[in-house]
Amino acid sequence: MKIILFSLTLPAVLIGQEWTMLVYMAADNDLAQWADSDLVEMEQFGSSQDINVIVQIDKPSVGARRLLVRHGSSQVLQELGLTDMCSWETLSDFLYWGITLFPAEKYLVILWDHGSGWTATPRRSFGTDWSSGNVLSIATGDFQRALSTAYDYTQTRINVFAFDACLMQQVEVAFEVGEHAKILLAPQSIMPLPGFRYDEILEVLHSEPSIGETQLSQRIVQSTVDNYTDFQPIAVSAVRLAGLENMKEKMVRLNNLLLSELPTQALVDLRRTVQTIPTIGCTPDTSDDYVDLGDFLTGMTTVFDYGEADLLLDAYEGAIIIADYWGQEFSGTTGLAVWFPDKYLQFKQIVDRYTNLSWVQSRWLEFINWFYNADDVRPTTPHMIANEPGGHNDFSLYWSKAYDLASVEYAVAEAMDTVLAFNDACEDSSLWNFNGFMLSSVNAHSGSYSFFSGNAANLSNYIETKDNITIQSLGILSIYLYYRTEDMSDSLIIQHGSFQDVHYGVSDGWIERRAILPSGSYRLRISYVTNNSVNMGGCYIDDIRLFDMTHGRLIKQNHRDTSLYVYNKLRGDYLYSVWATDRYDNKSNLSNLTSIAIQHYAEPYSIPNPFQTTCYIAIDYPDTLNPSVEIYSLRGAAVKKYNADDIVSNRIFWDGKDNNGCEVGSGIYFVLVKDRGFEKLGRIARQR
Repeated sequence: MKIILFSLTLPAVLIGQEWTMLVYMAADNDLAQWADSDLVEMEQFGSSQDINVIVQIDKPSVGARRLLVRHGSSQVLQELGLTDMCSWETLSDFLYWGITLFPAEKYLVILWDHGSGWTATPRRSFGTDWSSGNVLSIATGDFQRALSTAYDYTQTRINVFAFDACLMQQVEVAFEVGEHAKILLAPQSIMPLPGFRYDEILEVLHSEPSIGETQLSQRIVQSTVDNYTDFQPIAVSAVRLAGLENMKEKMVRLNNLLLSELPTQALVDLRRTVQTIPTIGCTPDTSDDYVDLGDFLTGMTTVFDYGEADLLLDAYEGAIIIADYWGQEFSGTTGLAVWFPDKYLQFKQIVDRYTNLSWVQSRWLEFINWFYNADDVRPTTPHMIANEPGGHNDFSLYWSKAYDLASVEYAVAEAMDTVLAFNDACEDSSLWNFNGFMLSSVNAHSGSYSFFSGNAANLSNYIETKDNITIQSLGILSIYLYYRTEDMSDSLIIQHGSFQDVHYGVSDGWIERRAILPSGSYRLRISYVTNNSVNMGGCYIDDIRLFDMTHGRLIKQNHRDTSLYVYNKLRGDYLYSVWATDRYDNKSNLSNLTSIAIQHYAEPYSIPNPFQTTCYIAIDYPDTLNPSVEIYSLRGAAVKKYNADDIVSNRIFWDGKDNNGCEVGSGIYFVLVKDRGFEKLGRIARQR
């Protein structure tokens, strides 16, 4: 961080002992005139021997200044010139400078400007700086970075951190401030242009310089609401940030219970009736993206018969110092707003920008995703690795966790090899029947051409291979897609037999889709279907390949862990891959293929192991041999013998009977495979 340090010669009476008020006025925008009027309010009282009033103000064409506000005037401490007040470094530097040079027992920091909170796409921010064109983002972590850097230098937690800006009293913002301040004070609603009454704030500080942070925050909230009574509906509050951690823990506990169930109609009805916060104007509507968190949690206690819901509400209420409002429009406000879009599509379109916020640790995103019950987002692609095989032909497969807002399970596929079954670089249409699609040179992943779906209303276009593509056991589809369609309406559909894969929305450039195909011999068909409304660009397709997986099979399904132990594998070369499926049946891309080479012959083992009635015994031996298979009891008595002719695909079938046709008992049995100097001994178990 760039730190600006300089010497100040200040009268002793200006070295505050009680409070330092630091006001960060980012007025390089259409609010400049209101900054001037607020400075006039501050100058009615100014600084004293107990109070420091320090301002950094930036206005259009003037540049930024640092001021010591006195009674009746302001002293310019520093001319900063052209300054980006929406840079996190600028804010952090001001906080460090103000706290270091104007020490006090307590600090009141006020950020003054426009505020758009989280949902005002694309900003989700505080502040607007005309000179730079920037905003100070909450979602990217810049705002939190400013506070944490200042704290690292000063080791000072701000007593009252306030926003004189619209829509900033959200739980998302509170969690970004939480580690570096004690109280957050801000409007939940749109803030009237005149903002805080700075003369009234300073009147309190001058008359009661030893006032505590809680009492001061209460007085500021009351002053603000009182000043807009009969003028404009408003909701303002102060929140004790230390209490939010307890609330988050209670939120996690409740969500852990709820997310295994299905959302109820009563919960849907609650969202329709909860207090909402408009981002434009002062008239709430069910379509608003913000809701009052406390009002919603109160409703949750009636919808769900869980003690955790009551504990969560108690924790929330314990964090609220004061929540006040004027106007029936905000009669249901309780102190904190939270992002809760009315529709799933609104949620889906910007949810990825929410994931950097500290508040996501509460599982709030998982909760509202669960609430919509319409998840169509694929889990992220896992990446697989494996360790070296051990002495028992054993090894472990590991893969990265697939991120998803719903619970996921994994499936693992195994093959001996992959064979290319179909390959088309999409440079011509010779392998396809076209109906509405066309060859395009506008946008290609590789080469000169790709296939284009068309872009119009009421389409039902498709391409289909002229010949069947045969998959013997399992296969892999690899196809490159580039699409921009009306989300959840216009769809690209890929089909091969029972396999169907649907794509819509915006791909953000070329993407590879990799998926497992079931067995069968079918034509590959790719369709594009649109409705009668918005057309956003259509779909491009390129570089289509299908692979047949030699001896492909699924070795694990519905697996919740991110590792798998494989034991006693037969000699040979293997390929493994994994994919994730969430509870809504959205499937991730297939992972990379991980190769394993088994150099030694495996010990015989039963399938299943242990077995109850009958089993297959897997045996491993050189292809040049024709071994016999002998089964012995634990005491060494001969039980059963098989000849080489009984072996089918490296397996023999044992019906659990001895050579005399009598059932053998429960216990451990040895299996010996031998021929011409080759011997391999293993153990199997029967449980009856």
